[in-house]
Amino acid sequence: MENWQVQKLPTGTPGRYCRKNSIIGATMDACVQSPEGYPYALVTSGVEKGNLRELALARMEDLGLKCRDVRTREAGIQDIHNKIKPEEVELVRREYAANEGWETFLSYEDTRQDILVGLLRLRKCGRNVTCPELVGRCSIVRELHVYGTAVPVHGREADKLQHQGYGTLLMEEAERIARREHRSTKLAVISGVGTRHYYRKLGYELEGPYMVKCLV
Repeated sequence: MENWQVQKLPTGTPGRYCRKNSIIGATMDACVQSPEGYPYALVTSGVEKGNLRELALARMEDLGLKCRDVRTREAGIQDIHNKIKPEEVELVRREYAANEGWETFLSYEDTRQDILVGLLRLRKCGRNVTCPELVGRCSIVRELHVYGTAVPVHGREADKLQHQGYGTLLMEEAERIARREHRSTKLAVISGVGTRHYYRKLGYELEGPYMVKCLV
């Protein structure tokens, strides 16, 4: 541990794992980023570069690999950089085991153009939960995002993806999976203060730090 604390990580290290990470789980993750807000000349341990994503993408290009992480595929980025918009959007489901629980990654995508419209991360809680709100037959929505150009609250624009109902559809599918497949009696959501009203409209109530809905 002492050696790690006083040594900087080699800048080339992230690039060594590009090939593996571009194949395993890339469609559900965001390519590595680095914290901002402090001068890297003062860094004494850990990563010494502030542009890890740029370096990783450059290394992938050298290896002939295409980055398919969340940020690269999201609709707004595709519109800005490639001037393409999603046309045929469909629900996609991916699943995997993690930390004694079961994760379901739901997304709305244009699979032909590889454009990500929105995503939801649903987890069937394992036995190792410590938060009292999650104990028992409970599932949790860890993340919900709909991508594209920002639209004001209560606003709607036909040519933009936000506020078109994708978030509600993802939540409805998450509730169906939690109820019928997980056999959960309630669904909790990790929600910031600003989005609690949205979940209240979907029937959720504040319980501790979570927005929670009874499924029975």
